[in-house]
Amino acid sequence: MRLLELAEYLGTPVHYAGSNLDTIDIHEAVGMAQAKSGSLTFLGHSAYLPYLPQLKASALIIKEAHADFAGPQLLHDDPHFAYAKAALLFYKPDHGPLGVSPQAFVDASAQLGKDVRIHPGAYVGQRAVLGDRVVLYPGTYIGHDVSIGDDSVLHPNVVVYQSCSIGARCLLHAGTVIGADGFGFAVSKGEICKIPQLGRVCVEDDVEMGANCTIDRAANGETRIRRSVKFDNQVHIAHGVDIGEYTMFSAQTGVAGSTKVGRWVLMGGQGGIADHLQVPDGVKVGAKSGLIHSPEEPGTYIGFPAAKQSEWRRGLMNLKRVGEYEKRLRALEARLAALESPSEGQELPQN
Repeated sequence: MRLLELAEYLGTPVHYAGSNLDTIDIHEAVGMAQAKSGSLTFLGHSAYLPYLPQLKASALIIKEAHADFAGPQLLHDDPHFAYAKAALLFYKPDHGPLGVSPQAFVDASAQLGKDVRIHPGAYVGQRAVLGDRVVLYPGTYIGHDVSIGDDSVLHPNVVVYQSCSIGARCLLHAGTVIGADGFGFAVSKGEICKIPQLGRVCVEDDVEMGANCTIDRAANGETRIRRSVKFDNQVHIAHGVDIGEYTMFSAQTGVAGSTKVGRWVLMGGQGGIADHLQVPDGVKVGAKSGLIHSPEEPGTYIGFPAAKQSEWRRGLMNLKRVGEYEKRLRALEARLAALESPSEGQELPQN
């Protein structure tokens, strides 16, 4: 596409002294090391400034114009974000042939939208509804009364249990399971009784889940993953949880039952949130950290039990000084013992 069209799409002014701007074509978006004629790339960090004189790209996304690159420069406050938007224009995944494979099973009562791709070994149950351009890779299981919105892609061996819903433009990677029973049991007098999980899972539009995520159905009502949530691999969401819009979780994180997570919440790898909590918008949970109480305000929480970052670091510094404190305490105890037990022949002080 023409560079000027791309700049208009990104909303970026173009800094360029040449006269051929309207004839420059862009065919790909790549990293600086792979860039060549026809490539668009970006400068995300000042550490890469020394590479600009040798850069072979046809255009560069950069925060501020720099004299060391003679080609067109698209000026954007966040070059990495602008590059991501541009790269999506050139990345067109091949999801295979249109239509339903003869080796797939689609129940007669299911409704299929236009231009679907259903690969061998996929199963679509009774009364399921698939929107336009939905892709089901081999081994996917779509239970009865499931709905999947337009342009959603389910990679191999994704399972969507009965009565759950997936929104439009969702991307579910291999092995993810939507709607398995929540971990609900009643215990009394040495017996364990299963609590029927009668609810559902609702995944809204533009959600992406990595490989082997597990989202449990609610005992009653629903587990809800709201719009534009992004999960890394192996994220677990328990029954009755509500995850707010634009929240992002790294790998191997988990949220226990009936917790409500706000918008734009970020959680690092192997972090966790306990059950029945309220997590405000904008909270950040560090890697391997665990929230066991509802935070009172936004901020960064680290450690276990998780505390505000500043508080945890102060506690950690005190912990490192325990050995020093112990030596000082023993010295004080020895001095006190000497004062309380005068040596033989020494007169006690008179009041």
